[in-house]
Amino acid sequence: MQRVFAILLLALACASAGKADDHSFVAMATEPASESGLLSKWKGAQRRMAEDEARLSDCRSEPWMCGDDELRLEAIVVAGRALHGRARIGAINRAVNLAIRPASDERRFAVADHWSGPLETLGAGAGDCEDYAILKLLALQQAGIAPEDLTLLIVQERAARNDHAVAAVRLDGRWLILDNRRFAMVDLEFTRYRILAQLDPDAGGARYASIRAAGSPDTM
Repeated sequence: MQRVFAILLLALACASAGKADDHSFVAMATEPASESGLLSKWKGAQRRMAEDEARLSDCRSEPWMCGDDELRLEAIVVAGRALHGRARIGAINRAVNLAIRPASDERRFAVADHWSGPLETLGAGAGDCEDYAILKLLALQQAGIAPEDLTLLIVQERAARNDHAVAAVRLDGRWLILDNRRFAMVDLEFTRYRILAQLDPDAGGARYASIRAAGSPDTM
């Protein structure tokens, strides 16, 4: 199983129906997480998110410490915080989608898979699907969304059969998908996604579905 997760990471392309309960979207066959696999990537992303959160806090308390990237992220957060409910989520989703352009890790880093921190992504003005999702998660949390209402999903689109990462937000008991390839937010129940893995900001953990051996990268 660890080999399958490693293959998934190397081939994660950025171009499921299921009822949600308090902890999981679907009945998943869980597996222990490998530090060399997906959980390791997620923990690294969480460390970078925490570092960027501290930089934002310093920026707010000491404006002279603000760099361009901190100011751009703070502008997204402030604009979202001024709104409520679905409007807040939609504003942040749209702002992040417009703030960066799609670019593969192969092109940017000459590696198959690199999970950037939010400020790194903003600074580059480019990223792939998990970079969009990670930036959205931090912006939404900073705008007032509770960590337990946020998650990052590794999904497979049923028609295209390519793997993809998206942010998901729980609003009024239902999960909305925030995809970097579209501005419209879609109820998870009505998407064509099959969930492969769920990564939770509040617990730092991961739950895995049954994952196929992924093929070569597709489009972002």
